[in-house]
This record gives sequence, C-alpha cells and structure tokens, in this order.
Amino acid sequence: MRKYPFSWIKHDRDIEGDFGVRAMLHIPIGLLIGLTFPLSIPLVWLFIRYEENEDLHTKDEAWKDYFGALVGCAIGVITATTVIAVRLM
Repeated sequence: MRKYPFSWIKHDRDIEGDFGVRAMLHIPIGLLIGLTFPLSIPLVWLFIRYEENEDLHTKDEAWKDYFGALVGCAIGVITATTVIAVRLM
C-alpha cells in the first residue's frame, strides 16, 4: 500500500488508503460552497451528483471526496451564519 499524506486519517471502508488526502483536498471546495450560505444546499447537491457521475467512469470511491466537501461545507455554513448574526447585532 502506498503511503499518502494525512494517512493518519482513516476510515473502515477505505480500500486504497487515500481517504485522508482526498478528504483534505475537498475541504476547501466545501468551505467555498458553505460560504455561499443561501445556495449551499443546491451546490452540495450538484457537487455530489458530479462526484457520483465521475465515479461511474473512474470507480475511485467518490464518497471520500464528498465527505471532505461536506465537512468543509459545515465549517463554511457555521462561519457564514456567525458572520451574518454578528453583523445583525
């Protein structure tokens, strides 16, 4: 098995051993999606559909990619709603 960066981040379903690096690569994408707060749900839906379509062709376990994007999106939504709440005070 190849040694990947962030290999200390593991998941039981990961066969390849690249879960950590792929999740970390997609966190910034999710962060950008989350910062567009009112549009976050449709953009996440589009991103997941894109990844599932790509997985049909590459068979690269797309769940790793949208796991990272969803973590980033959660961070982005929390940040966006906090900024909105502070500005309204």
